[in-house]
Amino acid sequence: MAEPGQNRKIAALRSSNCVYLFILGDIMDKYMQIALKEAQKSLLTDDVPIGAVIVENDTIIAKGHNTREKTHLITRHAEINAIEKACKKKKTWHLDDCILYVTLEPCKMCIEVIKQARIKQVIYAAKQEKQVNLKDPDMIKLENVENSSILLKEFFKNKRK
Repeated sequence: MAEPGQNRKIAALRSSNCVYLFILGDIMDKYMQIALKEAQKSLLTDDVPIGAVIVENDTIIAKGHNTREKTHLITRHAEINAIEKACKKKKTWHLDDCILYVTLEPCKMCIEVIKQARIKQVIYAAKQEKQVNLKDPDMIKLENVENSSILLKEFFKNKRK
């Protein structure tokens, strides 16, 4: 909440049926403002307006927005789109020195991708009000199938040489 006497600005995103309001404080980071502009692109394809920006050494290396509805792909969240662009640009999946700015708290899927990418910090604007609790799929491990384990062990054994 705003403290008494603080200056606040209000930004709005408009879609055909809704207006999304964001309160911007004086100290709001310039990268979050860029992420918010990126989120506006999602509205053009009726996607949830979420934007992400990845920054390394005070330089933007990638931006992304939701394209799930546009692409019909479940993984096309803003964070993942930005991470993929950053990995491509850096030619590595190790984003150790990067900070991710995103307009909405990341979902569980995106958090796992962020961890795998080794991103050191996530800064988000809006709290995820409703986490979707999806049912876990039935997981069945086949017994006496060793080829997969052997393949993986050999791969990592050779990597360590």
